[in-house]
Amino acid sequence: MKKIDFTSFSKSYNRFKKVYNRLLTITLKRLNVKANIYVSCIICDNDYIHKINKDYRKIDRPTDVISFAFLDDGKRFDLLNQKCDIILGEIYISYQKGIEQAKEYGHSLDREMSFLFVHGLLHLLGYDHQNKMEEEIMFNLQEEILSSYQEENIMTNEKELVASALKARELSYSPYSNFAVGAALLCKDGDVILGANIENSSYPLSMCAERNAIYSAYLKGKKKEDIVALAIAADSDNPCSPCGACRQVMSELLSKDCKIILANVKGDMKVVSVNDLLPFAFSSEDLNK
Repeated sequence: MKKIDFTSFSKSYNRFKKVYNRLLTITLKRLNVKANIYVSCIICDNDYIHKINKDYRKIDRPTDVISFAFLDDGKRFDLLNQKCDIILGEIYISYQKGIEQAKEYGHSLDREMSFLFVHGLLHLLGYDHQNKMEEEIMFNLQEEILSSYQEENIMTNEKELVASALKARELSYSPYSNFAVGAALLCKDGDVILGANIENSSYPLSMCAERNAIYSAYLKGKKKEDIVALAIAADSDNPCSPCGACRQVMSELLSKDCKIILANVKGDMKVVSVNDLLPFAFSSEDLNK
């Protein structure tokens, strides 16, 4: 059994409980831990972690994560390989620091908060970074665990994104073609932006679902580097494929390796990249020639 005693200073932080439980399972499996592990995790603010940092580490400033192990190294390593119950320790994580560092490093808040939990957990399990060798071992292990979680999470996100695209399809206005299409665009910060095809009796004025979703994202201040994936779904025999105009728009407004999930109402799916859809796209560089 693996269990987290989860406490947070705000209800909005509670979404990390599920994430942390999964990261705990992945970490213990990767390290072949046999014991039943219990961990206390508290997501707090800068003021609270500042006080802890000052009282216990004599450092007068807020930090991102602090771990308190309940077992010394010798006893801990012996117990981890036994079938027994272990209360491993406490992990304190500053949500505000998570936001600051996510912006600083240019990745999502979810990624930063996941990193901080795994970092704190590895400290409880006896890992450290006091020298170059220890640092390399610990940080490589962190990245391996986070990559495993990300790969697992991507599969879940793909299915959820297709479900959102199918929901968006219900908003389609397509009285002329009778071909309703829905799109759902996933951003790094977790935002999901929907689009549906909207037709007009003057056919050229119609707009595809995927372009509606992309343009809506840009109107919300998103850029290509903020967009992770785009799902497109329709009632077609094969997974719905975007038209040439949409492929051209994708090639400029999405990154070349952005994941495009093609789907239909039957549940068929095909995952490609923007570059797969239009490898020789017209670009701004062509305008300068």
